Amino acid sequence: MKLLIAYATTEGQTRKISQTLADQVVELGHQVELLDTARKRRDVHIDDFDAFIVAASVHQDRHQNEIEVFVAASLDVLKARPGLFISVSLAAAFSEKATDATAYISDFISRTGWTPDHSLTVAGAVKSEEYDYFQQQILEHIILKDRDELRPDEPQEFTDWTGLANSVKKFLAQLDSK
Repeated sequence: MKLLIAYATTEGQTRKISQTLADQVVELGHQVELLDTARKRRDVHIDDFDAFIVAASVHQDRHQNEIEVFVAASLDVLKARPGLFISVSLAAAFSEKATDATAYISDFISRTGWTPDHSLTVAGAVKSEEYDYFQQQILEHIILKDRDELRPDEPQEFTDWTGLANSVKKFLAQLDSK
């Protein structure tokens, strides 16, 4: 099976997730190609793929515009083939924010018109060393407020790599059984 992993990333965590998944897909005996939707590549032909994983991160309550444009441009093919959508957010890291993380997926589906076969909320990372003053303040006083165990001045990764790998393995197994 030939899979396309199309992604959009702001701080690099979704790129890291996508690359890790690509390695896993290859280990499981499939072909895979990575597509950073922010880069204009004319050599990727969406019709060449049997299934899709689309991954994007959430910033200011919305996924990147590039991924929405990719999905809109590829909608007919995406609707016709198996797909998994991975929504990466900090909200997914905290149980009390799970509703928000799920709402980001609903919003994405509403905006793009694509209803993937499967979707996942995946916890992202805090890369505070890359944030400007205002982003640091939002992180410290809104996002990580009342979380004494977390330090807003240190990078932190919340991604559950094992859970993510198991979910993707399950998705691929369902494709193999068809």
